[in-house]
Amino acid sequence: MIEHIIVLDQLEAALKAILTFYNNHGLTWGWAIVALTVTVRILILPLTITQLRSMAAMQRIQPKVKTLQNSYKGKNDRESKAEMQQKLMALYKEEGVNPFASCLPLLAQFPVFIALYRVLRYQIHPTGDTSFLWINDIFVNLNKAGRPTEVAIIVIYIASMLGSTLLFSFIQDKQQKYMFAVMPFFFVFFIIRVPIGVCIYWITTNLWTIAQQGVVKQRMGHHFEAIKRERAAQEAAKTRTSRNPKKGEVEKKPPAPARRKKGR
Repeated sequence: MIEHIIVLDQLEAALKAILTFYNNHGLTWGWAIVALTVTVRILILPLTITQLRSMAAMQRIQPKVKTLQNSYKGKNDRESKAEMQQKLMALYKEEGVNPFASCLPLLAQFPVFIALYRVLRYQIHPTGDTSFLWINDIFVNLNKAGRPTEVAIIVIYIASMLGSTLLFSFIQDKQQKYMFAVMPFFFVFFIIRVPIGVCIYWITTNLWTIAQQGVVKQRMGHHFEAIKRERAAQEAAKTRTSRNPKKGEVEKKPPAPARRKKGR
């Protein structure tokens, strides 16, 4: 417990130093938080790369996972479930897949949220500009910022959170997608009780994730079966247009009008 407190104290000191550095070099406190978000996301980039590789590997072995799960379909006793889990973990080990690696960036962010909350609440006593965009003071709790500001930030937060999570279109499990869809609404009860600066950090990291997923689809889409199917469907839709007929089909052209013979 003492070790966790010491680590959190060190993290708080680091965040305070970074925010103060950006503020002393011309950024307002709001933009300093945006710069802090970018800094943190760059620092955890190795974890993000590990996450993406793990998700690609999980997609690669998904047919084997489905086969294993189907072999235990209808067996609801405790022994069968335990045996299936053992074989599933053995499959992950054999294929060199870490199913928990996809959670690493999210787990790394939680201590930052807690530390940033404590820094903005207790350790920074701003003397400069505390406004950001239309927000008057980013150091007050969201539920004390006035109803229009509170509603606007909640809407932006939910939209950015849904965008950052539902863009994981390569996730096939419906329960996971449902969990990602409802998760932002549960977090609303938390964000209304924290300084607006923490909300700015959270929204900015969501926007970073949205941009990141766009890059993933462009650069790593060939690793994810869901993205392959999405692109195949788009290509199929193009081939159904009159200008791009399906392969093997010859576009029918209207017959050319008959030329009239010139009289002698």
